[in-house]
Amino acid sequence: MDIQDIVNLQLRTFREPALKELMASCNLVEVPEGGMILKEGSYVKTVPILLSGLAKVVKEEDGKEILLYNIYPLESCIMSISCSLNQEKSPVKALAEQPSKALLIPAHKIGDWQRQFPSFNQYVMDLYGKRFNDILDAFNALAFQNLDQRIMAYFKAKIKNAGSTRLYITHQEIADELGTSRETVSRLLKKLEHEGIVALHRGWVELI
Repeated sequence: MDIQDIVNLQLRTFREPALKELMASCNLVEVPEGGMILKEGSYVKTVPILLSGLAKVVKEEDGKEILLYNIYPLESCIMSISCSLNQEKSPVKALAEQPSKALLIPAHKIGDWQRQFPSFNQYVMDLYGKRFNDILDAFNALAFQNLDQRIMAYFKAKIKNAGSTRLYITHQEIADELGTSRETVSRLLKKLEHEGIVALHRGWVELI
């Protein structure tokens, strides 16, 4: 396990007793871009804490996917925590959007650690609050925002994490994450390009 990863966890998230238990019980894994972190329809055996990279949690219905929320470094997937506690199959899937590193916590440890370690329990409670807000934002976007606004919010969130105004993503990938058609996304991107808001290139988009 990379010692710097452990230092980051210790400074930002957990106190010493919980940290020692993490080091003793968890495995460090590397997940390639596009790699599966959580499989829809399967029981959860391990719960990830992302150390680096970026992941997304999506719901698939009738062949279409919609983005529920992203997982950033030092965050976890609250759906995997909930399913592990209730011994339920996952209704969503999580994929790495970038090459990522993650700590995998054995699912049966989650409930025990919440009872034993206040810092770990607080971490889980904070995640519930954050994910509730993320899903509420996604619902509000679907219910009350037009697609132009949703695309711009989507771009801004991606750019914030990437640290660049260039997004290497296809129109189809944008459509999949926003739950719409590629043709609709392409039409709106052309409109935004005409307005001088974005510049379109083959395989990538730049926010001006």
